[in-house]
Amino acid sequence: MTSKDSWRFLAICMLFFPMTLCFLQDQGRVLLVSFDGFRWDYIYKVPTPNFQYIIKNGVHIKQVTNVFITKTYPNHYTMVTGLYAESHGIVANEMYDPILNETFSMNHMTINNSKFWEDAYPIWIVNQMQGHRSGAAMWPGTDVKIHGLFPTHYMLYNESVSFQERISKLIEWFMSKEPINLGLLYWEQPDEMGHILGPENHRMRAVISDIDNKLGYLVSELKKANLWDTLNIIITSDHGMAQSSRDRIIELDLYVDRSLYRMIDHSPAVAILPEEGKFNEVYRALANAHPHMTVYKKEDIPRRLHYKQSNKIQPILAVADEGWEILQNKSDEFLCNHGYDNLLPEMHPILIAHGPAFAKNITKQAMNSTDLYPLLCHLLGINPLPSNGSLENVKDLLVSSVSEKLQYRAATYQQESYACFIGVFLGSTLVFVFLLVFIRHLIYNQIPVIGTQHAEIARPLLQA
Repeated sequence: MTSKDSWRFLAICMLFFPMTLCFLQDQGRVLLVSFDGFRWDYIYKVPTPNFQYIIKNGVHIKQVTNVFITKTYPNHYTMVTGLYAESHGIVANEMYDPILNETFSMNHMTINNSKFWEDAYPIWIVNQMQGHRSGAAMWPGTDVKIHGLFPTHYMLYNESVSFQERISKLIEWFMSKEPINLGLLYWEQPDEMGHILGPENHRMRAVISDIDNKLGYLVSELKKANLWDTLNIIITSDHGMAQSSRDRIIELDLYVDRSLYRMIDHSPAVAILPEEGKFNEVYRALANAHPHMTVYKKEDIPRRLHYKQSNKIQPILAVADEGWEILQNKSDEFLCNHGYDNLLPEMHPILIAHGPAFAKNITKQAMNSTDLYPLLCHLLGINPLPSNGSLENVKDLLVSSVSEKLQYRAATYQQESYACFIGVFLGSTLVFVFLLVFIRHLIYNQIPVIGTQHAEIARPLLQA
């Protein structure tokens, strides 16, 4: 073998080496879209032809049970990790970590602190660690360096960037010479107007219609780029919205001195951190203070909420009944809200999907938002990290061939993961041995043959 042939052989081996690491999987492309605060029943309040177009040609989940607390950051991180809030660590929009002695707050722009996000690996990192590219347009957490990585392409959060600009960037990334296979898109409405008006206000009709128009624009642009028929697109949200009233306010100042505690997260699920030595006094004062407020010690939070195994969850949690708000007094800012018990239908988001992997005109009664992550990983052809979601719960959303493959992968996942590990180990060992042999071969090809007339040169130097 000549030196040139040797280098060619090495290049081929290195090119195909990644394929020896794990089982080959079909690669798909996914666009995940979140319209913040889009309640599941908004599509029935006004004509929504673009939502109905996707439902007719794709799938529709009637009831998506999201995670407690039903707020923006916890649920957006659940969608991309498959974990309950207590596991992925983003337990609220406002958090305090007693170990770090640091606060996570949208109001004070401390949300980009990487330490708060690193209890989990979001899907864009998992996707990139398995050799692919991701692109994100304002999705919560994507402009944070998590475990040392950003998405391949991302936009720094800026609410003033238009929906059209966000779509344009994502399409550009999907169509580039080194295209992404995963795109994430976030839009702030109808959450913002839902807080101000309330979901039952007649003026919300125009807001919902505008979202439907934006969805129509997205579909139109994907069709222009010839992506519509090849891209798996999922339209969802983080939570719903409840109608509140100034007649339904619980004032903490009527029951406990505010100098005895700190309010970490706000209504309707209030995280309370008592001052040192004041826990019992604060808890006793609030425990039976109001018939529409349930107060828990951290250890007594119902297991079904999956909301106590984190140091960022405070010692006392006060939760209002639907439509009620917990404020320190009536002078505090009042808005319609979300954050209530995740079993309440008013807290549930929408989920519809369309693409080559999805069945057509299929309606499913229910799923958990934790199920979205394993579904995304399957569509992308990547191995998921352990999560609280289930592949089995979503296989009926897929066309039969994809569903069968999904069932096979679910049944063999443990063996596949083990085989992948063995493959990595053996593959790495083989490449290392090959490199040693290859280097030895090159060295011997470059050294002239030593004849018998120079035998003394070949003797050990220390030989007498």
